[in-house]
Amino acid sequence: MKRLLAATLFLCAITSAAWAQAPADLIVYGRVWTGDPNHPWADAVAVRGERIASVGTRRQMLSLIGHATKVLDAGRNLVCPGFGDAHTHFLEGGFDLVSVDLRDAGTPSEFMNRIAEFARHIPAGTWITGGNWDHERWVGSPLPRREWIDSVTPGKPVFVQRLDGHMGIANSLALRFAGITRDTPNPPGGVIVKDSVTGEPTGVLKDNAMDRIFAVIPPPTPAQSDSALSRAMAWAAAHGVTTVHVMSDWDDFAVFRRAR
Repeated sequence: MKRLLAATLFLCAITSAAWAQAPADLIVYGRVWTGDPNHPWADAVAVRGERIASVGTRRQMLSLIGHATKVLDAGRNLVCPGFGDAHTHFLEGGFDLVSVDLRDAGTPSEFMNRIAEFARHIPAGTWITGGNWDHERWVGSPLPRREWIDSVTPGKPVFVQRLDGHMGIANSLALRFAGITRDTPNPPGGVIVKDSVTGEPTGVLKDNAMDRIFAVIPPPTPAQSDSALSRAMAWAAAHGVTTVHVMSDWDDFAVFRRAR
C-alpha cells in the first residue's frame, strides 16, 4: 500500500511538473493585478485551457511560449480577472442594443429626434421599446408627453422606458392598443399620469400601470430572443464582464437552455 501511494504521488508530481512546463494557450503581458495582497502586481499571466498556468515576469513566460501560443501585449494597461455583474436584465439589454438609445439624450428635442430617426427605418406596426431615457438631464426635468412623439411615429406603437424601469412613455397608438383612456383608473401600485387640465393621459405610466402596455406588446420569437442573448453576451465580454446574474422570469429560461 505504501509503495502504491508513493508511486501515485511520484506520477502526480511528474504530471504536475509536465503540466507546469507545457506551452500555454494564451499569454498576456501588461500591468497584471493578481488579487494577492502579498504580491499584488505582475507583468504577465499565462493561461492553459481554462486555468491560469503562471503569473510572473515577462522573462518567466518565455519558456511557456509554444508554436500555438497566442500572445497579447497590453503594454502598461491593466489586466485583471473578468468582472461579474450581480444584477442584470440581460435579455432586455440584448434587445436594447438594437433599439433606440435615449440614455444620454440631453434635451426633449434630442429625445424626440432620436425616436423620429429610429422610426423612419422600421416597418409600420413595429413596436419601439427600450430607450432608457432620463428626464432629469433636461432643464426643469419635465416628463415627456405623448404629443412629443405622435407626429413622428405614425403607425408605430411606442413605449420607451425611463432608465430605472419604473416608468415609461407611450404614444397615442400604444395607449389605444392597451385600452387606456381618461376614464381608466390607476391600478394598485401604479399611476396613469393625466393632464391636470384636460384629464387625458399624458402617456406616462408608472410602475404597475405599465402592465397594460406590456400585455399588448407581442412577445419576441425564439429566434429574436436567441439573437438578443448573443448580442448581450458579446457586448458584455467585450467590456470585460464574464459573469452575470440575471433578474428575469421563467419565460427566459428556455433561451438560456438553448444557448447552453
